[in-house]
Amino acid sequence: MLRQAALVLLLAAVLAQAGTAARCNHVAAESSPRPPAQRVVVRTELVPASSDGFDWLDAAAGFGLAILSGGVVLLVLAGR
Repeated sequence: MLRQAALVLLLAAVLAQAGTAARCNHVAAESSPRPPAQRVVVRTELVPASSDGFDWLDAAAGFGLAILSGGVVLLVLAGR
């Protein structure tokens, strides 16, 4: 089983490298210059600016759910 997984990973790495090399060679072969890149505005805020700040209750609930989920996964794996 471990050998098969190693072979699959090795094959994926070789194919990814070959695909990247082919794409890079194709781009380098183009003789016409590309137009200059345009500027793009990307919004990086996760919440609107009018929020009341960090909500500790939501953070605690999310952390508790993550811990509970991890515990369930560990129990399931231990039961095998």
